[in-house]
Amino acid sequence: MNEIRLVIGNKNYSLWSMCPWLLLKMFGVNFEEIQIALYQDNTAEKLGPYSPSLKVPVLLHREITVWDSLAICEYISEQFITDSAWPASPKRRASARSTTAEVHSEFPHLKKEWPLNCKASYKIKPSPQLLDEIARIDSIWSCCRRKFGENGDYLYGRFSIADCMYAPIAACFSIYRADLSQDAQIYMQTILNNPFVNKWLTLGRKEQEPMRIAYADSA
Repeated sequence: MNEIRLVIGNKNYSLWSMCPWLLLKMFGVNFEEIQIALYQDNTAEKLGPYSPSLKVPVLLHREITVWDSLAICEYISEQFITDSAWPASPKRRASARSTTAEVHSEFPHLKKEWPLNCKASYKIKPSPQLLDEIARIDSIWSCCRRKFGENGDYLYGRFSIADCMYAPIAACFSIYRADLSQDAQIYMQTILNNPFVNKWLTLGRKEQEPMRIAYADSA
């Protein structure tokens, strides 16, 4: 058994499971993937041995359990990749932590109206509240790229936790055909062209899961 285990939900639906999975893949950290189907009668029972919150994702490292996508990404950066998953400079790191925390805790209308569904591809008219959230995310992406993106194609140049946390949002924007500025569109395409994001979405489209009947996707 690998000493690092990541418990995730369905790739087709589990928006937050993508984030630590992508970070581990991008930095070449070897881990065992444990996938548990969400939205089923027995989902909570199956998650019980792994997750204190009965939600995903969950990281198991020896005797340590970490749940919540952002907490897991922080732990991965600290323990396995010498804290290199954040930008090095204090100014960039402060901005990256702030934008990451914002997507982690905010944008409730996006998460409700445009949930991750890798098999979908259609235009759904956003509510006025969702339009405001899309505009805010567009602003974050565009401003970060202009201010900090000179050394690469990601939000802060080099790939970071910020990109992990916005990757599923980029997928949702593509699925539901969000109207974005040119800068934001370029960044969205950068994320979608990432080979591991592409792999996640491809595997999600191939899943044969039953219908949703419970909620077990964490933040």
